[in-house]
Amino acid sequence: SRQRRVKSEDPDMSLPPPPADLEARHPHRHDRAFAYLRHLLLDGGLEPGQAISSEGVAAALSISRAPVTDAIKRLVGDGFLTVIPQVGCRVNTPGARDVADFFRLFARSEAVILGLAAERRSAGQAEALVRLAADLDRDFRDLRKTAAAGPALRALNRQRYEALHVIAASPIAGDLVANMWDRSDFYIRIAYGAFVQSAAVHRANQAICRAVIAGDAAATMAVTEDYLAKVGEAVAEKLAADQPSQTIALGLDPRAHSASRTAGRSRRNGSSGQAQG
Repeated sequence: SRQRRVKSEDPDMSLPPPPADLEARHPHRHDRAFAYLRHLLLDGGLEPGQAISSEGVAAALSISRAPVTDAIKRLVGDGFLTVIPQVGCRVNTPGARDVADFFRLFARSEAVILGLAAERRSAGQAEALVRLAADLDRDFRDLRKTAAAGPALRALNRQRYEALHVIAASPIAGDLVANMWDRSDFYIRIAYGAFVQSAAVHRANQAICRAVIAGDAAATMAVTEDYLAKVGEAVAEKLAADQPSQTIALGLDPRAHSASRTAGRSRRNGSSGQAQG
């Protein structure tokens, strides 16, 4: 049965069945193997430190090992997997410090591309972006009411940024930055258990679209870099809580952070330790 969970060489690991439409969307086996593993990394099913084998993946997909080996090599190159001799490979476990550094680079790079979109958008593109943003806002509100919305939220987020990258009309630089999207989504997913998009992040995305529509490159870049940097700080903090050895180096000691927030609330409330109703 395609719905059974397939064991790999690692007895502690099992692979979920592929999505029902995977073969239809990816008729070529090499693309199918890559899409399957990418789906598990970004939407759940493969966790940091988890071992997988080409045999296990091939069995889950009912294909030969060759396409799987090719997919694994691509994901090793993308930084998601590490080859382990005699085992197969393992999902990488990113350090909180590395994730924080990544988001600093990602924030600055994405800001440059979206600033180009603001500079270069035509009147027609601005009108189309108004319509797209309205559609995405409606879909976002609907999805916020549903459970297990992570993959759909991620797809909506991609749709917005793919459109903005098209407007930027900078394919070489745009592709370099777009290659960071999967890593960003993976780090968010492993930090929170699923891809999440808070109301604050959604408001930042709305502000970015408004700035691009207005042709305001400076505002576009400022909002983009600020919000992505804050996302990175939050993700790194979540990961640091599970990696105590890195919390002090990051300045993200969870106990100190919690105490700081409590003290801040007390100062704002004009009291010390008084509960608010």
